[in-house]
Amino acid sequence: MRPARTLVALTVVASMLTPLSALAQEDTPTTEVESLGISTPYPRISVEAGDQASFDLAVVAPDPSPVALEVTDIPDGWTAVFRGGGFEIDGVTAGPEAPEVSLDIGVPVDATDGAYDIGVSASNGGSAVSLALQVRVSAQAGGEVSLNPDFPGLRVPTGEAATFSVELRNDTPSDLEFELSSTGPAGWDVTAEPTSEPQATTIQVDSGSTAQVTVEATAPPGVESGQYPISVQASSPETQVQAEMIVEIVGSFSIELSTLDQRLSTEVSADGSTEIPLVVTNTGTAPITTIELTATAPSNWEVSFAEPVIAQLGAGESANLAATIAPSDQAIAGDYVITFRADSDEANTTVDIRTTVNPSAIWGFVGVALIVLTLVGLAWVFRRYGRR
Repeated sequence: MRPARTLVALTVVASMLTPLSALAQEDTPTTEVESLGISTPYPRISVEAGDQASFDLAVVAPDPSPVALEVTDIPDGWTAVFRGGGFEIDGVTAGPEAPEVSLDIGVPVDATDGAYDIGVSASNGGSAVSLALQVRVSAQAGGEVSLNPDFPGLRVPTGEAATFSVELRNDTPSDLEFELSSTGPAGWDVTAEPTSEPQATTIQVDSGSTAQVTVEATAPPGVESGQYPISVQASSPETQVQAEMIVEIVGSFSIELSTLDQRLSTEVSADGSTEIPLVVTNTGTAPITTIELTATAPSNWEVSFAEPVIAQLGAGESANLAATIAPSDQAIAGDYVITFRADSDEANTTVDIRTTVNPSAIWGFVGVALIVLTLVGLAWVFRRYGRR
């Protein structure tokens, strides 16, 4: 009984595995080639006179076998070369899977516009097949190379770099290597380099592809506000292109606040006031408007300005003004700090001035009077009781 049961179990398992095996075979892709064949996805292409036309060829056979390749028809003066694996070839070993093969057709520079037929054959001894190709020569077929900045103009303050992103597009049928260069006004620092390879000066752009170029332009110190032209060039043995950009310098904004004699200290009496001369200087390269002067002083002190607002100050110009400091009635002798501030929408600055409060002159007179009275009193005492 036990062998019979085992036989039944094996039969059931085999019946279950048979469909799975069939499904696995159905999912496995197979390539069947019945005969020798040669083809290309693009049998008709257009190029300019003097360019090269390239065809990708697929050569297949039922079984791996050597296949000879030959160009059977080509116009006079044209050239044809089969290539594979980086070499010039005359044949391939073809099978169900097509090896990578290309046919490069050289078009003379004096070729006139029109359509030209090219014939190609493949043979393996037992059979031969042919492929008809066509090259159309046209002055408009070669495509072009272009340089296109994302933004043709940038506005930056003096001292800051303007950075452009420029697209280099190769719409020609050939892979090209370009030498990058750039120009700008005298004294400017302008560089052009591949975005993906900083510090490089050349860039490879395949046919139908694009690459990004970074152009950076920095103005020299002290340059005046205005618009300045910047250009970038991409040159190859076949062509040269150029793009123009504009950098607008809006000037830098900075101001400086100090005293007329550059001393950052002053003195004031406890019961009086003192005037301190201040100087506001525009140290930037652009005009600054509406400069407001304020001060932060100890509690109950008073600081006033003869002209609290400067309407406009040109680049490199200075304005003299006076500030009056009056300490609090409760101020005692000692050193205090007053912070002066110059504010505008474009720039601001501060300066701290140490202010020394001296005792009131009245107390000086009182002290002198007390000394005099003391001396008089001592003199009277000596005169009255000195002889006793």
